[in-house]
Parts: sequence; C-alpha cells; structure tokens
Amino acid sequence: MARFTTCFYIILLLRIVAGIPVTIRQPQPPHQMSNKISDSWTEERLCVLKMGSSCPSGFTEDKLKLSVQTDVNPKDTDRDGEQLIMMGQAGETSLTRNVYDALYTLTITTCCK
Repeated sequence: MARFTTCFYIILLLRIVAGIPVTIRQPQPPHQMSNKISDSWTEERLCVLKMGSSCPSGFTEDKLKLSVQTDVNPKDTDRDGEQLIMMGQAGETSLTRNVYDALYTLTITTCCK
C-alpha cells in the first residue's frame, strides 16, 4: 500500500510541475438497492412463467400446449454429446413423454397482464 501511495504522489507532483491540471473527484456513494418496483414497467402487456398455485394480483393464467410425435428418443444426443430432450418441470411449465400415445407434450403456463 505504501508503494502505491508513493507512486500516486510522484505522479501527482509530476503533473503539477508539467502544468497539467489536477482534478480531485469526490467519492461516489455506493449504489443503493431498492425493493421498490416502478409502476411503469407493468403498464404494457407482459407474461411471466407461473410458479406456484396462483398468479400475482392483476395477472391471469394462460397456457400454451404443444404435442409432437416421439420420433426422437429422450436418450439421443447431438454431436457434442448434449442430450436432445430433457424431461422435467420448471415452476408450472413441463415437458412430458406419453409412451402410449407416442407424444412429447410441452405445457407452458404463464401469468399475463
């Protein structure tokens, strides 16, 4: 730390001798986090993925559903070894496989305003 301080003062002295203006900035206060959300962000239509039993106040539940034939085995991978299809659920959104009907079904559940 002492070496840094010494270098700082030497550079400062050289700038003064050379006639280069020296400005000292006031330290900026740290950014304050806020839990307040501006009302303006909700004025436009928007949808968020649903998580939990109900949508937030002012939002209504919507669903998208896509079912396709199971031509691809869930264990198949691409050339990099990444699995092509991953079954599962995230919040109220899910991807399932119905062996009897030979279908993959993607259900996306949202809360929209």
